[in-house]
Amino acid sequence: MAAPAIIPGYREHSSRILAIRDAMQHCVAELSAGNVVAANTALLFMSCLASPSGDPMQRVAFAFAEALGHRALGLQPGLSWALQLQVSRLPFREYTHKAQQWLNVLSPLLRITTTAADHVIVAAMEAEKNVHVVDLGGASPKQWLILLRLFAARPGGAPSLRLTVVSEHQDYLSSTGGLLTQEAVRLHVPFVFNPVQSHIDRFSAPDVKALGVEDGQALVITCTLQLHRLIADMTTVEVPVPPPAASDHQQGNTAAAARKRKKPEQPTAPSSQITKADALLRVLRDLSPKLVVLTEQEADHNGVLLWNRICNALDYYAALFNDLEAGGAPRESGDRAAVERLLLREEIMDIVARDGPLRRERHEKVARWALRMRAAGFEASKMSFDAFAETVKLAQEMSGNGIQRHYRVMKHDGNFIVYSGLTPMFSVSAWQPARRTQDRR
Repeated sequence: MAAPAIIPGYREHSSRILAIRDAMQHCVAELSAGNVVAANTALLFMSCLASPSGDPMQRVAFAFAEALGHRALGLQPGLSWALQLQVSRLPFREYTHKAQQWLNVLSPLLRITTTAADHVIVAAMEAEKNVHVVDLGGASPKQWLILLRLFAARPGGAPSLRLTVVSEHQDYLSSTGGLLTQEAVRLHVPFVFNPVQSHIDRFSAPDVKALGVEDGQALVITCTLQLHRLIADMTTVEVPVPPPAASDHQQGNTAAAARKRKKPEQPTAPSSQITKADALLRVLRDLSPKLVVLTEQEADHNGVLLWNRICNALDYYAALFNDLEAGGAPRESGDRAAVERLLLREEIMDIVARDGPLRRERHEKVARWALRMRAAGFEASKMSFDAFAETVKLAQEMSGNGIQRHYRVMKHDGNFIVYSGLTPMFSVSAWQPARRTQDRR
């Protein structure tokens, strides 16, 4: 564990996180005991370390103090109601999607992550002439620009490419379609853009039809930092019941005797409760994709215990705030402020201040996603060495001196994990329908 000490700024960064963590732990303990006054004392101490426009550690301290303050207000129903009423009047939701696109531009970590996904797709489609990529949300137009260029440079020529993008924002779909079509013409890549105006939160059977999946296409499905939001919701599905096996005596009956027997009633299929994330994965499996690329936060923010969630989230979001600093955006940048206020601080608010179905940011590590994927009928798809090498190369190019610019990529159980320093940040995993599922068809 001596290696981190050689990273400039590591010791100061670590000691400040420890001070913030100690204050938060005291605050959580007092809130659990219902002692709002003592919790307020801890928040006052955090205010000395916090600023919404300071350095990355001051900004992350402000975000967690803000979220704990909201949780404390939850112990006072009247104040909590008044505050929520005021927040509901603010037009934050109108700008959240634009803030997500700014994050894709400003974050070196996400640039590394999307590059990994692109190279995994290109490697898996090496021999395909007709490719259909379905983006269920979260990807940036720049990712698909890079994919077009990678396909155009492919030995033997580019495949015919159909790109379906799911988004609830019509202006985004229009601008993205125009940008990519223009680039495809320049690169001489046969290209069709298929916009689907929807959102993964309310994906339904008509939306699946609108994806336009056709026979003869190598189907690739990508989902970027979206699927975890469906873990909070439960849905009912039917559990298939196999038909009863016939006994030897029944099999020996003549056809005439069989016709005389009364036809048995079909058993009622029992139902089961699963998350909407797991239900959607089953729907995707039934589309028979050649490849599913899942990108998610490599973090454990879905625990039942509040302190565990906070403790795990602190290091993670400290790295994300540092990442924006490393991306070169000035501290007074309006785009950076929008990303922090509308995305990162809202995620922290969700993890810290909300419980039950209201808590949407339920980040899980790739090992947990692997269990979900296998339960839905998928198995791991081998990712090429070239894809890994290209991702490592980019991470090295984007790294530099200082804790804010220390990126690396590791392979874990066949998945790509993108790190900021010692902190795992994002996972990229690839999946295909399990062979046993294909054999049953």
